[in-house]
Amino acid sequence: MRAHVTVLALHKGGAEPHEYEDAAWVGSRGVPTVQGGSAVIGAGRSMLPPPGPTCRRGGVGRVTSVRAAISDGASDSLLARRWAEVLVRQAGGAPTGLLRTGAGFADVLGRAANRWPDLMKRYEDARELRGRPLAWYERPGFERGAHATLLVAHFTAHRWAPARGTWSAAALGDTCLFHVRGDQLRLAFPLDRSDDFDNHPALAASHGNDRDAVEAHVRVVGGSWVLGDRFYLASDALAAWFLRSREEGGQPWHALRVLDSASPRELASWIERRRAARELRNDDVTLIRIEPR
Repeated sequence: MRAHVTVLALHKGGAEPHEYEDAAWVGSRGVPTVQGGSAVIGAGRSMLPPPGPTCRRGGVGRVTSVRAAISDGASDSLLARRWAEVLVRQAGGAPTGLLRTGAGFADVLGRAANRWPDLMKRYEDARELRGRPLAWYERPGFERGAHATLLVAHFTAHRWAPARGTWSAAALGDTCLFHVRGDQLRLAFPLDRSDDFDNHPALAASHGNDRDAVEAHVRVVGGSWVLGDRFYLASDALAAWFLRSREEGGQPWHALRVLDSASPRELASWIERRRAARELRNDDVTLIRIEPR
């Protein structure tokens, strides 16, 4: 299996780059051949966008599978990005079987939550060492924990026909996956209408989740891919724009194709124009594009 991968990220307008609260992860299984000056994938390698506009792209070949994950940290959470990073790393390294059922997905979230107390202890200790201990007004948020969405997708090539294969995805919340073949949108997952986005998506909690609630809200899907298919994983603001554009008769994947060769400055300009036109809500933007080749 060969694939071309693009990862794009930009913080909210009016915010500082370090206030970006999403996280992205892309990795592969097998022996990869990575190409491109800013390749983002390798065997088990994670890609966590740095502060500021980010455009990274690369090619990978002769691997058995590719996996990608996006998490959107809730802005009202303390340390939302740190929790988003924990989630994408946990999902990136999880056994594939756990990503195909609600119960398995709940296990992935549980393993991530088990790491949180140690991470918070180290964070609190580091603040003490820098002479900036947690303030009294930070303590309630610290104790409440962080929350984030999570979408993970897994792509596998057929052994006997490397130009085609299967894929599966699991999602909690409103981070979305779009499957495009030719000029047709084959699937929007887990939301398929722009009106479905609201201010209360299902979220993974750093202090642990009720398993029954997770299993009730997680969505899983699977399908097949052929050479040239394109998959877009997008956090909620860009996902809502994508669906609204499609509902209005547009082909948003054509607009996104322009970003395949964009510089960070061009990415920021493209997004700011759409924010100014009120086509795109002012929120962190994260996009992973995967095209089997």
